[in-house]
Amino acid sequence: MTNVEVRVRSSYSALSPTCQKAADYLLAHTRELYSIPIAELARQSGVSSAAWVRLCKEIGYTGLKDMRQQLYLQYSAEPQVEVDPTVHFSDLREGKSAQEILQNVTAASLQALQRTSKLMDPAAYQTASDWLLQSKSIKLFGMGASGLVASDLCDKLLRIGKKAIFNFNSHVQLSYSATLTKDDTAVFISNTGKTQEILQALEAVQASGCHTIGITHYSKSPLSAGCKLLLYTSSKEVYVRSGAMSSRLAQLMVVDALFTVLASQDYAAIQGTLESSYQICMSHRVDHR
Repeated sequence: MTNVEVRVRSSYSALSPTCQKAADYLLAHTRELYSIPIAELARQSGVSSAAWVRLCKEIGYTGLKDMRQQLYLQYSAEPQVEVDPTVHFSDLREGKSAQEILQNVTAASLQALQRTSKLMDPAAYQTASDWLLQSKSIKLFGMGASGLVASDLCDKLLRIGKKAIFNFNSHVQLSYSATLTKDDTAVFISNTGKTQEILQALEAVQASGCHTIGITHYSKSPLSAGCKLLLYTSSKEVYVRSGAMSSRLAQLMVVDALFTVLASQDYAAIQGTLESSYQICMSHRVDHR
């Protein structure tokens, strides 16, 4: 799947009905799209040329030409291994065999990682790394499964000597959102970008002028509109019964990538702290003595 398709699928629910109609045609004719004249494209899809331009801009391209160029480049590149398209993704259901469940969970996880990798912008990760390196303190925000990811990033940052803070309690998060300054960075993690507690904290930090980084699903949301920098995920999320699964893995992938860029960039300075933290934890292994 190309990153054009990933962007369309991730943004689909937020598109207007006209743009969704263009998106449906795009997803059904992706391989031919970059060779069809725009007038013919409008005729075949049943929407105007202007609607196609709007769709392209909605998913992050400057226009139809830019989107077509990306499609051409991706189809010209080496093919990538994709998830078996015959595997059905679904929420928890009664009567599924263990084999079906294992296939389903594995395929959904792989798809989330593949889709997210196609949304990774090296320039965005470099900027985020620069901000974290220069910050006096780093405050992290996340609820539920996203809170687990925020905690993981906080632990990683502490290991390399960064002044990072995270607490699972939403009231504590709100309290430290009020203490940020322009020399700090706030990292907000939310799959939907619509979690009330996270948006309240985001509103509180905006007056400080600090850097704000959002880790969220590729789509329009209050969080993506409010953060200065975005690191996107994409996952075919399941629903209420099983909760966040593939979205959590996608977020962890982003966090791992961000931490690795950061650590590599400042490796000479943090090499000692990495070794010290490794050694002190090694002392608790039963086979250490």
